[in-house]
Amino acid sequence: MTITLFLILLLIGAIVGYYSGLIGTGGNIILIPVFDILFHYLKIPETEIVKFIIAHSFFITAFTGLSVSYKQFKAKNLHVKEVLFISIAGMITAFFMTEFIKNGNWYHKSDFDLVFFTLLLILAIRMLFFKQPPPPINDNHLNKPYFPIIGIVAGLISSLSGLGGGIIVIPILTDILKTPLKKASSISIGVVAMLALPISASYLSIDARSTMQNFLPAQVGYISMFISAPVLIGVFSTTGWGVRTAQKTDPNKLRLILGIVVIILCAKMVYGFIKP
Repeated sequence: MTITLFLILLLIGAIVGYYSGLIGTGGNIILIPVFDILFHYLKIPETEIVKFIIAHSFFITAFTGLSVSYKQFKAKNLHVKEVLFISIAGMITAFFMTEFIKNGNWYHKSDFDLVFFTLLLILAIRMLFFKQPPPPINDNHLNKPYFPIIGIVAGLISSLSGLGGGIIVIPILTDILKTPLKKASSISIGVVAMLALPISASYLSIDARSTMQNFLPAQVGYISMFISAPVLIGVFSTTGWGVRTAQKTDPNKLRLILGIVVIILCAKMVYGFIKP
C-alpha cells in the first residue's frame, strides 16, 4: 500500500466516522462508492467485485456501529431493548442471504448498482421532500411486535445493497412508529452494527486462496486488513465528534445533510450508468 492510498483511506475513515456518529446510518453510503472505485483500480474481477465491496463495507461498519453505539451509551442515548428486538431476526436473515450471494455468481454488479441506486433515490426523495411529523409527547409506546419484521426487511436490504439497514430502520421508526429522529438514529446505528456482524463473519469464513484469482495483501476471506485498517483508524478518531454534534443539531438539519449526501451519490451513479 502506498502512502498516498493509506492517507486517502484514513481521510475516508474520518469522514465515515463523523457522518455515522452524526446521522446514525453506519457510513456504508460513503464506503460503497469509495470501494467501488478502489476495487476497480485494484483490478478485482467483475464476478467478485460486489462481494469485495459488501464484505469490506460491512466489516468496517461493524466496528463503526459499535464505536458510535458506545459513544451513544456514554451520552445516555442507547436503546438496547429496541436494538435487540429488531436485530435478532435481521441478523439471521442477513447471514443466510449473504451465504446465498457469496456461494454463487448470480448477483452481478449491474444488479447491485440498480438496487443501491433505487434505495438511494427513495431515501433522497424522502429526506428532501417529506418532513418528519412532530414526535409524540410520550414515545415509550413503541410497537415491539413490528420490530422482527423491520429486522427481516433490514437484513435483506443490507445483504443486497450493502447499505446497512439504516435506510429502512430510520424511516419506519420515524414516519410509521412516530419515533423522534435522534432516538431512531441511535437505534438504527445499533441495528446496523448487529447486522454487520453475521455478514462480516460470512465473508471472513471463506477460503479465499482456493476460490479467487486476485488476492489482496493481508486478506482473510473477502476482506483485506491492509485496506480496512487505515479506514478504521480514521473512523475511531471522529465518531465521538459526530455523536456530540448530533446531540446539538436540529433534526431537520440532519435530514437535510443526509438528503444532500444521497443526492450527490445518486448523481455519481447516474453518471456511471450513462458514461461510455
